Amino acid sequence: MDLKSRLEKIDQLKKNINKITQSQKRESIHIVNQEVKIEEVVSGKFISTPFGESFIRENYFPKDYRCGEVELFQIFQSSAKTISNLARDDRLKEIDINKTVFLDTETTGLAGGAGTYIFLVGVGYFEEDQFCVRQYFMRDYNEERALLSALNELLANFKAVVTYNGKTFDLPLMESRYIMSGMKMSLKDPYHFDLLYPARRLWKRRLENCSLSTVERDILGVIRDDDVPGHLIPEIYFRYLRTKNARAIKQVFEHNLQDIISLVALVSRMCFLLEDPLNNTEYGMDIFSIGKMFDEEREYEQSTHYYTEALKHNLAEEEVLEILRLASFAYKRQGKWKEAEEMWKEIIKRSREFIYYPYEELAKYYEHHLKDYQKAETVVKEALNIEENIFLREKLQYRLNRIKCKLLCQAQKLS
Repeated sequence: MDLKSRLEKIDQLKKNINKITQSQKRESIHIVNQEVKIEEVVSGKFISTPFGESFIRENYFPKDYRCGEVELFQIFQSSAKTISNLARDDRLKEIDINKTVFLDTETTGLAGGAGTYIFLVGVGYFEEDQFCVRQYFMRDYNEERALLSALNELLANFKAVVTYNGKTFDLPLMESRYIMSGMKMSLKDPYHFDLLYPARRLWKRRLENCSLSTVERDILGVIRDDDVPGHLIPEIYFRYLRTKNARAIKQVFEHNLQDIISLVALVSRMCFLLEDPLNNTEYGMDIFSIGKMFDEEREYEQSTHYYTEALKHNLAEEEVLEILRLASFAYKRQGKWKEAEEMWKEIIKRSREFIYYPYEELAKYYEHHLKDYQKAETVVKEALNIEENIFLREKLQYRLNRIKCKLLCQAQKLS
């Protein structure tokens, strides 16, 4: 084949490819613009309300259903006291899982505000030997009151709610939408367990962030296939409103469904970890986080126990120094001065840079508790030889002068 013929063949091939591409584009546009009703892509039903029909989908999960590495029904092994401790809310000591809803919303905006609508609400609850997830969908803005009315009928049966960031987003937005619709939300002043806050306390030092998707993946072992990212969901709904093509909305239902199931598993996982950290995690930083939680609750004996256990793991040097710091002060608050002294000495030994506070704490311990002014003087002089900050040097010099006076008085008494 000569060069001319080859060029003509290549040119014809390009034209054929362009025809196929244009045909695919026209077909894609036709599919996007084709009206597809929600009931054609999502298995559900319409229920009547005083404000019209509301579309709902229901899914039921058996007792042995697993979310990642956790069975849903394991949540009944979690004590109300543990949940209360995780939430830092004494009211949750009265929580009854059978009277608790697991709630997540999908909205037209992630920032909230008066112009933000809730177009999908997922509500999960235990019903005898199964877990039910009911999802309420708003096909258009004029169905908002129907959705809220249908949702209200269900929520009236429950006393507690579990969410992820629901305190600052989901519940305030729901309350706002009920008010703007001239209605009252039946879920009044519920016991609220927002999992975001304990998730941060438990895992922020180990995970890249504490978004639900990250916690699901790294803590529960949940892998979402073909999941729609949360930040794209408002745009998917707006496109649906324009085209009335509900195909992409099915992904939003699945995203919301997984969120609900993960809330249940996450409660169990948190409770297991808090109740028996040493047998429920292999990560030293998780054990450290448990210790810090006890520390913040002023349960110092527990905190120092878990700090000590955390130090047995392979940790980064800055993590070790942080644990030693907190452990030293927890021992100090218990009056366990010998253990605190060991911590402060270890910090000085390990630190590559000068850290002021262990020298100060050792000096105070030797001066005020042991009355060993010689040791106190040695520590302060050592710090003065290293410290360059003028303000801290003045503090150290003032302490040294006082210690020298005490040494002098001590010597005079002995003579």
